[in-house]
Amino acid sequence: MDKLILILSSLLMLTSCAEQYNIAGNSNIACLDGRMLYLRVSSSADEPVHRNVTQIVSVCLDSCKVVHGRFNFEGDVDSARMAMLYTGNQCVMPLVLENGKLSIQVDNVTQRVTGGPLNDKLYAFFKKRNRLDNEMWEVQQTTMRLMREGYSPVEIQRRVGKKTKQLAKRTEELETQFVKDNYNNVLGPGFFRLLCSQFPTPVMTEQIQRIVEGAPVHFLSDPFVRAYLQQAQLRMAVQSNNP
Repeated sequence: MDKLILILSSLLMLTSCAEQYNIAGNSNIACLDGRMLYLRVSSSADEPVHRNVTQIVSVCLDSCKVVHGRFNFEGDVDSARMAMLYTGNQCVMPLVLENGKLSIQVDNVTQRVTGGPLNDKLYAFFKKRNRLDNEMWEVQQTTMRLMREGYSPVEIQRRVGKKTKQLAKRTEELETQFVKDNYNNVLGPGFFRLLCSQFPTPVMTEQIQRIVEGAPVHFLSDPFVRAYLQQAQLRMAVQSNNP
């Protein structure tokens, strides 16, 4: 009897330590109605990392159908984890599976997750970066207009080149600082993974070098970060030996 009580107590303690998430979603995008959504998480520490780590390896944690613009996910995870919301093979948005009730809003203008401190931090960052992306879009529209009006590449560069460089620098600094500010939680490695996924093969850009310089062991030991840096450094070594 005592052994049974001990086992039950242990199970209750393990259950209470798990992160329990409950996600309520709303969408006003008509084409999503009736479609399946998939909640996918990246490979954990005990799962193999793909030999080309920029191809994000993920597993489906949960799925549900959008009915009249509403959908819901719920379950347990061992700890807070970065996840991606998919429809088919198309990524809709990133989010953090963290303890508590989360709310997702998906529409034609924006996507946002609220209800947890890590998601709040992530989407506050995305809001700042989106402002810079919008400014860059306006510069690109100006560039296209100048081209249509027959201005030379030299003149176009004179007019918009400085602004383009400034926006690119501000965006890069914002991204770099976000990873550094979140070295010790899932946002740092999680966004680093998203940042690196834009490259077809692992490379060591100046931005990535700035991110990893002085990074703590907790960040550098993340399976994706570790594998990415190893492959990027190996690639650099091969290139230096075969210029």
